[in-house]
Amino acid sequence: MAPDIIISSSITSTDEINSICLGSGRFLRSVLVPFLSSHSNTAVFQTRGRNFVDSFAIGTCDKEQGVHATLPTLEYLIDTKNCDGSTTTQSITICAAGTLGNSSAKSHFFQTVLAERAKSLEVIGVGVTEAGLQSRKNGTMVDLTTLLYRLYELGGVSESASSKNRRICVVNTDNVPNNGDLIRKHVLENARELYGNEVNVGDVKNGGDEENSGNGFVHFLEKKVAFLNTMVDRITSARPGSNGMIPLCEPLPMKALVICDEGRDLPKWMESEDVQKEFGVKIRHSAKELASDIALKLRIAN
Repeated sequence: MAPDIIISSSITSTDEINSICLGSGRFLRSVLVPFLSSHSNTAVFQTRGRNFVDSFAIGTCDKEQGVHATLPTLEYLIDTKNCDGSTTTQSITICAAGTLGNSSAKSHFFQTVLAERAKSLEVIGVGVTEAGLQSRKNGTMVDLTTLLYRLYELGGVSESASSKNRRICVVNTDNVPNNGDLIRKHVLENARELYGNEVNVGDVKNGGDEENSGNGFVHFLEKKVAFLNTMVDRITSARPGSNGMIPLCEPLPMKALVICDEGRDLPKWMESEDVQKEFGVKIRHSAKELASDIALKLRIAN
């Protein structure tokens, strides 16, 4: 069995994790992670279970403090079934993988990994399944709230953030209408319940102001975190005999993932039309455009 958290030794001690995905579902691994990892150091953490981190070869693991280990590279495979019946296999490189499924791993992630590696975090991917989005008490929603609170404690959004508005963007990959709005609602409710006594609000860097006397963390969420609505559209199954670890996908659609970024909060590199096209991602800047994409998807499906 692998350690709970593995970090690639290909990134130096000064390199930051720019994107973290909570969840390791096949769609997330076949669309969002390749897109993010093309231009940023991307980590994938399961919020329960550990089959993804266990899938990495660990014979050469350099074990460190108990739950933490390093490997020279962290790569996983994606299969695409082409229109002519052939299969193409792609290798995706990430900088870290792990589980938050036990208390020691969770503590190490929130207290050490984030403090040492993720103070420049710009994007949080979330894949929790449709059922998991129904309740704010779902483990992933609680972990997301804790992750954002820890970033708030560490000083909020990094000065080196590349986005124009210097916001952390939460991007969901579940097939649920208005998923960003729903996650925002869950996180704000969790924040008020779990951190309701937090009143350190005068931190201008985190979006606060000198006169505001409310909940500092809630204010941070409202001012410095963008919860983006999305549409997903790529059929993914799994390579036979891979125990679900190798996604088997249809050819990449032009709009496998549509992200509605009304505030233009995403990192600047995502603005490239060529990059979006390469990874089947489309960035929209109005809810009306996203609604048109969803309507077209439904018409084609029916």
